[in-house]
Amino acid sequence: MRSSHLSSNVSRRGAGRVSIVWVIAFGLLAAIGGAYGFIGQDEAAQTEKLRVTAVADKARAEGELESLNANLSARSVVLGFTPDPQTTPSNVESANSALAELKDAFPDMDPVDTYQDAVPSAIKSYRARVAQIATLNARITELDSQVAAERSAKSTMQAEKDARIATLDQELSDERETSRSRISSLESSNAELTSRNNQVTDRVTELQDDVRTRERSIEEGQRNAASTKLQYTKRLDDIVGRSEKADGEISAVASQFGIGFINLSSSDRLSEGTVFRIVSGRPGSDLSVAKARARVINVGARFSEVEIYDVADRFQPVVAGDKIYNPLYESKGQRNAVLAGSISGAYNKAELTLLFTEIGINIQDEISNTTDFLITGGPLFVDEDGEALELPMPVEQLPVYGAARDQGITIIPIRDVLQYFER
Repeated sequence: MRSSHLSSNVSRRGAGRVSIVWVIAFGLLAAIGGAYGFIGQDEAAQTEKLRVTAVADKARAEGELESLNANLSARSVVLGFTPDPQTTPSNVESANSALAELKDAFPDMDPVDTYQDAVPSAIKSYRARVAQIATLNARITELDSQVAAERSAKSTMQAEKDARIATLDQELSDERETSRSRISSLESSNAELTSRNNQVTDRVTELQDDVRTRERSIEEGQRNAASTKLQYTKRLDDIVGRSEKADGEISAVASQFGIGFINLSSSDRLSEGTVFRIVSGRPGSDLSVAKARARVINVGARFSEVEIYDVADRFQPVVAGDKIYNPLYESKGQRNAVLAGSISGAYNKAELTLLFTEIGINIQDEISNTTDFLITGGPLFVDEDGEALELPMPVEQLPVYGAARDQGITIIPIRDVLQYFER
């Protein structure tokens, strides 16, 4: 029994021991499992922490990368050298090549290796060039002004030269025309005389049977010739008397001012612009030699002021008592003139008529016994009806010219008239 009980007890103790071992084993296993579980949980926490740190580092790195990309894009926008600065960075080789070209374009800029250093140096060089260009532009403007002034002076001188040449050409043309006119007049006179001689011869032959009538005709012609001769003699004496008699004299002279005073006034029918020849007032002096000319510049109530010019000899100046002459001037009497030819130039026909009226010369429409002068102009280009002529008609071919010449009337070209009246 005891053995059985003892075996039972031993068996129960062995089973208890086994249970305890299992409990311990399970406890150890549980402890080991708990330890491994705790260790696993700590590693997971560490892993999660590392993951969070890595995510934060990635986000920060991506932010820095984005900032770098934005900064790079902004620099590319400013710098250029890229087709699309938002996506493609600047091309370094192109930028370096452009920097080299910039340095070549501004050789006087400071030594540089970057655009940051190149920009202020280029600005400095550019401003220096702008200042240099401004100085050059100012110099160009000054030179342009000088060139314009010289061109203006040259143009004025050229105009004066052309005007002088034109005047000389006109004077030469007038002289040639006058010579041709004189030759033509002489030839015409010779032809006319020849024709008259032939007519007289024919007339004598035809009228031989009527001697008595011819004699009466000759006697009548002689009487007319005597009358005409007497008339021409009186006219010539009148012209000679006027030419030898002075129109006035110099009353006072202010040589330093080139002016003087004459003893003619407004009551002598004197007008401004009238020109006189000044000759010596000494007895026996040659009246054809002029000492100077005097142009009336102010007509007074008692004396008139004149400008003295064209002095022939400065050692023989104009003095008080010298005589003055103007072949067309008449202070008291009335004289008559007829205009022939084309009147142009300084005066038209109406102005010339008014000028002559002021100095006591009456303009007549045709030649008469009272005509003193025939004043001739240029050739006519139209006939009496205003129709254009095929060839200009010289004034010497006009009937009025032949009538004046036949009657011994003084013929004066218009240019000779105007030299005694300047307005």
